[in-house]
Amino acid sequence: MAGQWVAGSASGAAFSSALQFFAAAQCLLGESWPPHSNIRNGSSYDVIIVGGGSAGAALAARLSELSRVGVLLIEAGGDPPQDSIVPGFKDVLKASPYDWNFTTANDEFSSQALQSGSQSQPRGKMLGGSGSLNDMVYARGFPADYDDWGDEEWTWDKVLPYFKKTEHLTDERIVDDPELAEYHGFGGEMEVSGRNESTHTTDKFIEAFQELGFRLVKDMTNPQNIGVGRFSHNMKDGQRHSSLTAMLNKAGNRKNLFVLKESQVVKVLMENNTAVGVQVVNEDEVYHYYANKEVILSAGTFNSPKLMMLSGIGPKKHLEELGIEVIRDLAVGENLHDHVMVLTYLSADNGTCFSDERSKYLDAIKYLYDRSGSFARTSDVAVYISLSGSAQANVPDFAIYPSCSPIGSNFYAGCVNVLRFKKEICDKLHAENMERELITLAVVILKPKSRGRVRLKSTDYLDSPLIQTGTFSDLRDLEGYPEAMDFAFGLVNTSYFQSKNARVIDLNIEECRELEGDSKVKCIARCSAMSAWHSVGTCALGSVLDRELRVLGVRGLRVADASVMPSIIRGNSNAPVVMIAERAADFIKQTLEVI
Repeated sequence: MAGQWVAGSASGAAFSSALQFFAAAQCLLGESWPPHSNIRNGSSYDVIIVGGGSAGAALAARLSELSRVGVLLIEAGGDPPQDSIVPGFKDVLKASPYDWNFTTANDEFSSQALQSGSQSQPRGKMLGGSGSLNDMVYARGFPADYDDWGDEEWTWDKVLPYFKKTEHLTDERIVDDPELAEYHGFGGEMEVSGRNESTHTTDKFIEAFQELGFRLVKDMTNPQNIGVGRFSHNMKDGQRHSSLTAMLNKAGNRKNLFVLKESQVVKVLMENNTAVGVQVVNEDEVYHYYANKEVILSAGTFNSPKLMMLSGIGPKKHLEELGIEVIRDLAVGENLHDHVMVLTYLSADNGTCFSDERSKYLDAIKYLYDRSGSFARTSDVAVYISLSGSAQANVPDFAIYPSCSPIGSNFYAGCVNVLRFKKEICDKLHAENMERELITLAVVILKPKSRGRVRLKSTDYLDSPLIQTGTFSDLRDLEGYPEAMDFAFGLVNTSYFQSKNARVIDLNIEECRELEGDSKVKCIARCSAMSAWHSVGTCALGSVLDRELRVLGVRGLRVADASVMPSIIRGNSNAPVVMIAERAADFIKQTLEVI
C-alpha cells in the first residue's frame, strides 16, 4: 500500500547500512536463492514460466513437484538483496534498480497534484517480484469479490480451498477461535502470522477508530465482519515469508527446475496459432527456448499484456498501427483498474510514534540478535468502511490505512521519489514533520468502477508499457470520498488525538482552493489520487482467458498473475495472486495427465 511507505522509510534509509554491517558480522540474515541455470540456446522444456514473482515462484515450485516434468522459470531481474526479507525495510527497494519504476500517463484530469500528473507504479524486478518489494499484509478479499467474477469456477467456495492450501496459520489471535479458524489453512508453505501483543502506536489508532464507532475485528480476513483491526502477515521468525522464500527457495535444487535470472523475455514464439516457446535477451544476446506443453505468462498486470501484444495477441487496430502481425484479436490491456488512494495528513505533538536515534540502533541490534523489535514489524492497522446506504453492510466500500512518521523522519525523499507529490506539497509536509509527528491516513476506494488500459509505446521491448489509468473516468467513484474522508478527518476529534493537538494539514492544492464542502473534498481526491499498487485486470477471465486461464483461441498459452482478475478484490492482492497460481498449477497438472 503506497500510503504506508512513509512509516518505514526513515528507519530503512537511516539504518540499512548498520543492519547490513551487523548481519555480515554475525551471519544472521540470509536466504539461499535458487541457483542460476546455465542452459543451451534452443533447449526444450515441458513448461516455460515467464516471470518469477509471487505467481511465477509459486507456480514453478508446484509444477516442479512433478519430477518428470521439466520446468523453466525466466526472471528479468536477479536475486533480491537481503534487505528484502526484513519487514522494517519493506519500502526501501521502491524507486531502486530492483523496481521496474513504471509511471502512468498524464490524463490531464486526475492526479494533477502529482509531478507531471503521473502516478508511481512500483513493480518488483527480481525473484519474488512485487512480493519481494511490497508489504507483507495477508488479505483475501470478500466472497462478493469472487462471486462478481461471473464464473462458477471462481466463486468464493471454489477459491477458499486454494487459499488454505498455501496457508500455515500461526496468528495467535485466530488459531484458538474455531469460528475464525475454519476459514484458514494450517499445513501450507506460507506462514500467516500475528501476535496478541501490540504497540503503543497501533493501540492509539485502534482506540481512536473505536471511538469513531468502528467495532474491533480480530481477523481482518474474516468474510463476515468488518471494522478496525490488525492485519495478519506473511512473516515467519521476523522475516518476509513469500512464495519465493517459502516455496521456490525450497524447490530451487530440484533437477527438473531451471531458473534463468536477469533474462528478459521479449516475445512468445508462435506457430500455427500455438505458443511453442519464448525469445529471451540476456546481456544483449538473443536466445530461444521451447515449450513442449505450455508457456505461462506470470509477468504481472503491466508486463503480461505487453508481452502478449508484442507477440501479436491483442487489440487488432493497435497492433496493426505498430506493424505487428495479428495472431489473435483480443481485449488484451483493457480493463485496467486499481484501488485508488488519497493520502490525508494530520500533524500531532510528539508521542504517538516517537523514536530516537538510540532506540533505532538498539532495535537494529535486537533484530539481529533474535529477530524482534521494530524491524520485525510492518504495517498493522486498517479500517474497513461500509458507507451509509451500502447494500452490503459487511462488505467494505473503502479502507483507511493509518501510519505514523516520527519528528524529523526522512520524509521528503519518499514524498518526491515514491509518492511523486509536487515539490511544494512535499516541502509543506516536510516542514510540518520537522516540528511535529505526521499521521498519514490513506483513504482507499476498494471497488472502483473506472477502467483504464495498457498499450505498447512501440515495438521496442525495452520501452515501458503505456499505462493509462482511467482514474475517476467514472465519476461515481468520487461520490463516496466525502463520507470516507470525514472518518479520516474525524480522527483529530477523538480524545487521544485532541490531547496531542492534532490538526488536518491542508495541502493547498491549487485546483481546489476556491471550492468548499463536498466539492472541495472530491477535488482533493481527484487531484491527489494515486495507485495503491494493486493493479489488475489486463488479461481478464472471460474477455481474454477461459476459466482455466488459457488464452482464448490460442493453444499452449496461459496467464497466471493479477492481470487475470476481471474485477479487483477488496484487499491487498498478494495472497489472491498466489491463490491464482495454485489454481493454475492444478489446471496445468491435469493437462499434463500426471497428477
